[in-house]
Amino acid sequence: MTGARITALGTAAGVVGALGLGAFVARRLLFPTPYSATATVRSSTDTEVELAASRDTRLPGTYDLQRDGTRVQVGAIVGGSTETGASSDSDTVRRSVTGAVTPGVWAWDALRYDGPDDVPGDEPEAATTHVVHVHGQSLGPRQVLRGLGVWRTLGATSEVLDTTGLPLRSLDPQAADRIVGAVRAARARGVQRVVLQGWSAGALACSVAAARVDVDGLVGVSPLLDVGSALRGAVRAAHLPGFVGTVAARIATTPALSRLAGAPKPVTTTAWQDSSTPTLLLHSEADALVAADDVAAVTARQHAASVGFQTAPHTLEWNEDPERWESAVRDFAAGLPDGS
Repeated sequence: MTGARITALGTAAGVVGALGLGAFVARRLLFPTPYSATATVRSSTDTEVELAASRDTRLPGTYDLQRDGTRVQVGAIVGGSTETGASSDSDTVRRSVTGAVTPGVWAWDALRYDGPDDVPGDEPEAATTHVVHVHGQSLGPRQVLRGLGVWRTLGATSEVLDTTGLPLRSLDPQAADRIVGAVRAARARGVQRVVLQGWSAGALACSVAAARVDVDGLVGVSPLLDVGSALRGAVRAAHLPGFVGTVAARIATTPALSRLAGAPKPVTTTAWQDSSTPTLLLHSEADALVAADDVAAVTARQHAASVGFQTAPHTLEWNEDPERWESAVRDFAAGLPDGS
């Protein structure tokens, strides 16, 4: 076999390998497997629990332990840094709890609520403000429930939009169509003020809708601001070569190539849309999918502001500090106009 042919075969193998890695990364963004975690309880009192140390149990903030229909709320780390979590050289983590926990393996749940009825506060039958909540790619409607409570305290009604049946979920063009339809239906009912609150890809869909229909406010939680940037961030987090992110972005956004990622059609809206809608972005420095430069670029535009968190992985800003998260939303709501 000649050297030229060996080189050609090597090049072809490299291209195939790059396409394979790119397709894998693109698929992980478009159709991510819902993240699940467990926590091992070593011992417990009525107020504290000792857990085996892991990435999840070291995260500061509020979570739940769940098993056999029982939920126990887990709170602050005891004896560790409230900013960065427990000491990394310890194999256990002590945290506050709302009740005693039986030793053994429990589900570690960041979503906190199973349905709207579990969220604290009463949902009014009618209100002058209506909020449309839109989830991201993997977790479905349950993801947004942490964001309902603060709006209930403000006397607003909420509507949770489900995009899981769409071909590209919240990245599907029909997601924005549904959001626009929900806004128009709320206006037809006489609602004075409509706010969109989207998580991850759901936030990008909300930005598309806000560019098409008049809304009074937009809250983006871990907002997917740029598909290409998010893919490059995912590649860096996975310690893969940088070019894989570029390949993944091309696969996700190109007809025919998108099928390599399991998508029947490509993503057509890849970046945050400009609009005059007052906007709040809630994001974390530890979020691999939301680049600080992208947040700065959006907030540099008129009508946009951001509140940053430090340790939260993607979409866990509320868990890191629920009070700060909800205070940011309340302050944002207080500055919105009375209605369109």
